[in-house]
Amino acid sequence: MSFIVLLPVLLPALAGAGVIFLPFRTQRARNGWTLASVTACSLVNAWLIGTRPAGVFTLAELTPEISIAFRLDGIGIIFLALISFLWPLATLYSFEYMEKEEHRARFFGCYTACYGITAGVALSANMITLYLFVELLTLITVPLVAHHGDRKSMRAARTYLAYSISGATLSLIGIILLISRTGRADFNLGGIAGAGNEDGLLTAAWMLTFLGFGVKAAIVPFHAWLPKAGVAPTPVTALLHAVAVVKSGVFAVIRSTYFGFGTAVLIGTWAQKTALALTVVTILYGSVTAFREQHIKRRLAYSTISNLSYILFGAVLMTTEGLTAAMSHFLFHGVIKITLFFCAGAVITRTGREYMIRMGGLGHRMPKTFAAYTMGALALTGVPLLPGFVSKMNLIRAAGEVGGVYASFGIGALLLSALLMAGYLILPSVRAWIPAEDAKQLFTEKDRDPGRRMLAVLAILCITMLALGCCSVPVMNALEALVAGGTGGGAV
Repeated sequence: MSFIVLLPVLLPALAGAGVIFLPFRTQRARNGWTLASVTACSLVNAWLIGTRPAGVFTLAELTPEISIAFRLDGIGIIFLALISFLWPLATLYSFEYMEKEEHRARFFGCYTACYGITAGVALSANMITLYLFVELLTLITVPLVAHHGDRKSMRAARTYLAYSISGATLSLIGIILLISRTGRADFNLGGIAGAGNEDGLLTAAWMLTFLGFGVKAAIVPFHAWLPKAGVAPTPVTALLHAVAVVKSGVFAVIRSTYFGFGTAVLIGTWAQKTALALTVVTILYGSVTAFREQHIKRRLAYSTISNLSYILFGAVLMTTEGLTAAMSHFLFHGVIKITLFFCAGAVITRTGREYMIRMGGLGHRMPKTFAAYTMGALALTGVPLLPGFVSKMNLIRAAGEVGGVYASFGIGALLLSALLMAGYLILPSVRAWIPAEDAKQLFTEKDRDPGRRMLAVLAILCITMLALGCCSVPVMNALEALVAGGTGGGAV
């Protein structure tokens, strides 16, 4: 029965093909098929998470060392649960957002198929399968980035593709070196290199893999593609920045570190120190640039760059506590950031305003949208009783237990980033709630909250943020159990 782990990959791919090729008479019928398909896929995923089938399903064995195989473990459950919850909401939001857009069949077909490919990343059982699906994710999202077809969109898509190909080359070299040294590619608890192996080539290979997958995670200096991708429709950028592409890059780094190479051969090496330094630089760079940026989607993009390196920082501490903290921010950031992007999309579609300087007083015209934005801003900044506070405290605690210069710099970067985040996320929200003196001249009748579908999605996300923050103890207990189940427990 191990073949059932293939369903989260296969079903969305078939559903996406149906969106494009089935002869729907109306757009409403196509939307119904899309939402029903995505919801059904999420229900199947929920069943798989509940039953947690054991074993590995090998789809194709190319050589004794190389195969395409899938399995569901603790780390994979966290990623699969996140995408299974957010994808139906993103799809529902997209229907209203995309009402006036062209090529909607192609858009929703790729959007749905992307769900399956992201699930393939979560369920990969070895380095080769992981690499394959991370790169397939590039191919399926390029048409989404280039959706509008204008010069700006095409340039952004080319930039995204160029960076992704460069990253793919680096990570592939690292994987080949790993297989050549160990003769294996399958994921194993604690890695496959073996403790006590001080092979400098393996350390360099991991560094190449970290940088290669780090392109998807927008680590400095490989980050420029992410803000440019903001020209895509908001439903695309929301998934790019919160769930699919960037989180797949982070997830691939975690998989290759803890399950591929193994932390035993990496802790204390120049490669670990370099990775820690890069994450600290990225945290600060993303926060400072977001503080200076006025375009609302680009500001959120730079915030994503910073927050992704929160996760990477926790992961490359290479302790169980660090990994647990990383996975908590992995989960919480996904919910919070997609909320902020959806609020930005609602403002852009209803008012045409794209710059923070034009948001003053808009909270009184769009109270529900800005209520959701305010909650998201407070949560990501790290206000108590909201999930961002929990994950940031986890990261600071994990770094404090490790100690040393790099961990101390990381703690300082996290604290400074939170201060900057208050400036670039919370202060604009405050200005939006201050009544505008010349409101009649500034605003029109179109400047109001979006329709019921968008608002329903925002309401569900706000309730989820409250639940994750107020019930953080059982949530963290569950995450700790899943991380321990995915790494064998104890030191990793």
